[in-house]
Amino acid sequence: MGTGKSSVGKRLAKRLGWHFVDLDSVVEGIAGKPIPRIFAEHGEAVFRRLEWRAIRRTVRADNQVIATGGGAFLDPQNQRLLKAVGPVICLSATPKAVFDRVRHTIASRPVLSQGPAYARIQHLMQQRNPSYAKADATIETTDASVDDVAEQLWAMLSPWTCKSWQYLVKHGAKLTQRYGGKYIAVVDDRVVAAGSTHLEAYQGIRRPLPHGCEVGIYYVPLPEEPAVALAAA
Repeated sequence: MGTGKSSVGKRLAKRLGWHFVDLDSVVEGIAGKPIPRIFAEHGEAVFRRLEWRAIRRTVRADNQVIATGGGAFLDPQNQRLLKAVGPVICLSATPKAVFDRVRHTIASRPVLSQGPAYARIQHLMQQRNPSYAKADATIETTDASVDDVAEQLWAMLSPWTCKSWQYLVKHGAKLTQRYGGKYIAVVDDRVVAAGSTHLEAYQGIRRPLPHGCEVGIYYVPLPEEPAVALAAA
């Protein structure tokens, strides 16, 4: 908690043209009540079972950026489900940074209600770090802005992505100057169409495409926007 999952996740989902999924919201939808009430009325064990159900339901869909709760990745079943559908990135911060970021919302965070909040954060981080270490990569967010974290994530995701994405990473600055504020269609290592919407760029692709080529539809930020753009294949 308090490491920027929601803020960064929403930023990346926008660039991707994908859906942002807050797993806690999915849990609340299944239970029909907010998370503090789930903990108060049923306990953490029930919440974790609902969380597992939410993950199973969520990973069935494509084109998503999923932000999980801080405890979701502790369960080996959840780890397998999440890592099977894409890279898992852990956002980390010091206990003090986390405390400073969540101190005004402690009342709505049941896992911090079992003692002094700062000590509880320290304990949880020490307890959870072995599981967090199983993520595919970790980004330290203590002194980083949302834009900084998004840029680091952009570079970090490249090994998992297709040729068209790698082309975007390599030529991002030039593409921003030429196509800023638009969506572009990239086939392997060249731009083949552009449009003001995802659909318009897709419809501009000439067919048939060469067999086996990789196609990506990307949003290219304006020069004044954060320099992050991600695949929306």
